[in-house]
Amino acid sequence: MTDIDRGRKTLRAGACLTAAPLTLIAPLALVAAFVLVAPLSGLQENEPAAPDTVVGTEFPPGVETLDGLVAVVGDTAILLSDLQITLYQLQGAGARVPPEDSELWKSFADDVLEAMIDDLIFLQEARNAGVTVPEDRVTQIADNIFAERRAGFSSDEEMMLAVEETGMNMLQFRQMIRSQAHAEGMRQAYRFQLEQRSDLPPVIVSEEEVEAAFAEFARNQPPRPALVSFNRVVVTPSPSGAARDSVLARTLRVQNDFANEEEFSVLARRHSDDDGTREQGGELGWMSRDLLVKPFGDAAWQARPGQTVGPVQTQFGLHFIKIERQRGAERFLRHILLRPEINEEDIEEARTLAVQVADSLRAGADPERLVALFRGQVADEAIRFDDVPLGSLVSQFTGAGAESGLTAPTPGTVYGPLPMQRGGPTEFGLVHVLTFRPEGPIQIGDVRDQIRQSLRIRKQIDIILQEVRSNTYIDVRFRGG
Repeated sequence: MTDIDRGRKTLRAGACLTAAPLTLIAPLALVAAFVLVAPLSGLQENEPAAPDTVVGTEFPPGVETLDGLVAVVGDTAILLSDLQITLYQLQGAGARVPPEDSELWKSFADDVLEAMIDDLIFLQEARNAGVTVPEDRVTQIADNIFAERRAGFSSDEEMMLAVEETGMNMLQFRQMIRSQAHAEGMRQAYRFQLEQRSDLPPVIVSEEEVEAAFAEFARNQPPRPALVSFNRVVVTPSPSGAARDSVLARTLRVQNDFANEEEFSVLARRHSDDDGTREQGGELGWMSRDLLVKPFGDAAWQARPGQTVGPVQTQFGLHFIKIERQRGAERFLRHILLRPEINEEDIEEARTLAVQVADSLRAGADPERLVALFRGQVADEAIRFDDVPLGSLVSQFTGAGAESGLTAPTPGTVYGPLPMQRGGPTEFGLVHVLTFRPEGPIQIGDVRDQIRQSLRIRKQIDIILQEVRSNTYIDVRFRGG
């Protein structure tokens, strides 16, 4: 989904804050303002430290402390130091924070505080809903935050010195980032839960709202890349002769071992040709369907947890798939890969067939009928692709430089056969270009649907948030200016 939040509109629910429980006696330390500090979408939250982190029991000497109470939300206090830190973090992230002695500062600070209150309510609701975040997800978010901060420095030493200027060491800084990541993961997971609800309140998004949001979104956007819509057919080489007989015999041996009720992980170590998963008993881990090639994903999602399916043919070979368990839209999978031996003659036969298929496409044949006609020799996967960046299309093929013509495609033209390397034997792709749009400014038509959906969800979640807010004790005591 396209992110259309910019400027002060980002200061709404879903942004992170630093809030102190009312039972906390010591005031928060005021962290110095510099680029390392997280933007509002990822500030420190008072989450328990992860087991592999160390919590400092004292604030660094010489750091100014502010303990004025600016708001109470439920049983949680927001301190003046929290608000000040958030303003510093916004400034460090590039926001135009008015000078503190200006007339605009009070209004800006009021908006930030309201966003912090909404954010705290949002986080409290996530906890009440029992939202949890897997440790690997927290680690992933924390790594992303750290990488973003590191990108602002020319060396690790420069970053370390900047961190130390705030009164923290690198261990404390990483602990802060992990805390931010946990809070951010909670918000993301809860927002996803809300978006999946079937009882979201009905809202109307006008075309005027879409146009205003697009104008804000497009203000700082880079040029839209060249886009191409196309049909693609991929011819995959098949084993012949002794190689085909060999893989069929291996398939029967695996099936016989399953009949003897041997463990899937044991059979994977014995039979699988997948070097990356064999020693782990064929473990692929938690996978979503869109990460898998179509035949594999179709087979895995047609089965129930606990079942084993196969053999399933993909461009990599034959697979036996074990669906161990399921959580939401993901499944924990294992597989056994039997990779047939493909020789140069098999690859040349595939190239010859690809030339024939290309000629049929140029003669106007329906690509779906061609895929059905050559089933087993043509990859079972999506055919039609719309508005794909041209660079992404060209990168699929080896040797698809200017000489192929694909770098400046002409609508109606069939390109190929173009060799492809996707982890298995060499395949051959045929591309029938339908439309081509050269690079240019982003247009509202490129993102209208995404913007409308984003605005709709934002409105729906805002209604839910306001309902919760009306039933939450809130005491705002901020008197800035």
